[in-house]
Amino acid sequence: MRHAPPQALSIDPITREAFAPYGDVLGGGQTPVGVLINAGTTLKINAIDPVLSAHDGRPKLFVYRTQAQHLPLTLSMLECHQLGSQTFVPLADLSFVVVVACSASDTVAPQPDLSTLRAFWVDGHQGVTLAPGTWHHPLISLHDGELVVLERAAQKTDCLIHALSPAVTLKARAL
Repeated sequence: MRHAPPQALSIDPITREAFAPYGDVLGGGQTPVGVLINAGTTLKINAIDPVLSAHDGRPKLFVYRTQAQHLPLTLSMLECHQLGSQTFVPLADLSFVVVVACSASDTVAPQPDLSTLRAFWVDGHQGVTLAPGTWHHPLISLHDGELVVLERAAQKTDCLIHALSPAVTLKARAL
């Protein structure tokens, strides 16, 4: 496990394969397999079931209203929800950036494996589900907008925080 984060992180386009260690990509035409419904006018595609009921949790639907952030952006922390998944679905074609890392397997206390730290561009036609235990930066949008978020709600808060030291600079990838 790497104990120090990289100095800079570039944003990659999201694909199901690249994002698989962190969760699931929803929509965006990347999952063509499904069942035709509604007299053949709709393709119903299975998504990974969200994890929302662990330890007396229940599903809760929210609307998150984002404020635009500008690149380059300094990332100083990651958070993790160990008991439940989080699903982010943009409204009105809002694109956003998701910064993620897997959990370290060689530590006593939960912490991110910073060697797996990645940033993905999610276009406004896709959503993502973060698997339980996936470390992530709070929502990053380059435009004001809204997302529907499905997450676990319970009396006990399920949010671990990890300071990135030194901080990481998030930058757009040069094409």
